[in-house]
Order: sequence, then structure tokens, then C-alpha cells
Amino acid sequence: MNEWNDIAVISPAHDIDISTVGELRDQIDNLVASGVYRVMVNCQHVTFIDSSGLACLISRARHLSQNGGLLSLVNTSADVTRTLQIARLLEVLHVTAATRPPVPVLKPGAMPLWSKSFSVRQGIEHLGYYRHRIADMVSTLPMSDSDRFDMALAAGEALSNAYDHANGAVGCMMMVIAYPDRVVVEVRDNGCGYEIAPDEEPDESEERGRGIRLMRMLVDSVEVRRRTDAQGTLVRLIKLLQAPVAAA
Repeated sequence: MNEWNDIAVISPAHDIDISTVGELRDQIDNLVASGVYRVMVNCQHVTFIDSSGLACLISRARHLSQNGGLLSLVNTSADVTRTLQIARLLEVLHVTAATRPPVPVLKPGAMPLWSKSFSVRQGIEHLGYYRHRIADMVSTLPMSDSDRFDMALAAGEALSNAYDHANGAVGCMMMVIAYPDRVVVEVRDNGCGYEIAPDEEPDESEERGRGIRLMRMLVDSVEVRRRTDAQGTLVRLIKLLQAPVAAA
């Protein structure tokens, strides 16, 4: 189990069934009791979830939702995703499959519906303020509450990386761009600069590596590269919308 700020990620080592569900239930309950309200269950090593596992996940998801939190299943295999689909639980549980379709390339000349940018002028103790600001910006787009929450958390994680590796992130720029089919958040810092390939698995032992892994769980595309306009790093996050937005 790992924790990032107010997010906890649980990674079961085996299937979620009657023999293991007790341990998972205790982990979730202990996290909630400690004040964590955003729990992600990384199903990378889960090939099967039985009825007892489903009952546990549903009850904990509903409890978190009633208290303003969220439980998600991420990196679910095709078989696990199909099980949830057959049980009609995809609407109850927030599920992100391990293999996502590639994000479509924007058509040449595609114009954004709107874009907003701002400078980061406050310290890391105000990270929550910027997450809420992102959530407010995308509140009018056709996104579920959980997708909106994930976009804001991923943006906060990108900013957290800037705090860690770019002299406190003061002077960092954030931009939110809405297109008919997606929302894009860009974070530009003025640190030494680094990059990571889309298919490269970062080292989880490093703070930066864990943050990138978390962002990849939350959104549809994560790009991390050195800036070409100045010294520093550009992190670009893309979240596809549930339905296209007609241009005004």
C-alpha cells in the first residue's frame, strides 16, 4: 500500500475472493478510519473477483461516496472488466482498464473551446487549492464526478512533482485547455528538466516515479518531457470527455 497526500493505493498480490477479501476489507476500513477518502485498488495482479469480493468493494464504495470520497479499481484486466460489466457494476464502481485505447490525435487545425492559464504563486501547503481550482474549471464539461476528481488529482500530482524538483514550483505555469472531445492540463516548471518515454516504467522507489505511475492511473494520457521553450519540464495530461462538446 502506498499513500500520496490524501490518496491511498492498495495493490492486492492475488485474486480478490473469499480467502483474501478479509484482508482487503481491513485495509480499506483502516484507511477510512484514518481519514483517507480516496482509495484506489490497483488490480494489476488480480485475475478474478468473486461475489464476496464484489460485495466488499460495493459496500466500501458506497460508504466512501456517502462521505464525499471515492473508491476506484484501476489496471483491471479484460476478464475482470467483463465480470464487472456482466454484473452491471461499471456504473457503481469507478473502473479503469489496464489497456486503454490510444488517445486520438487532434485533427489539424483543431481549435479549443476555451483555455485558461495561471501562475503558481503559493507554496506546497496550498496544493489542495490548485486541485479545487482545476476541478472548478472543468465543472461544465461532460465528465462524471469521478473523472473530474481524477483530472484534478492528476494535475495536483504533476504540480507536486514541480514542488519537489523545481525549487518549490513558484513561477510554475498551469494551463487548462478544453477541446470538443478532451480536456488537457499542462504544467510547466523551471527546474533542471527531465523526460520519460510513454512506454517506460518509472522506478517506484523514487518519488517522481510513483507520481508518474499514479498520474497514468488517473488519466488517459501522460506526457513528461523537457521544455523546448525554456529550461524545465512539461507535463501534459489528457482526459477524454464522455461525450463530444459542440463548438459555440
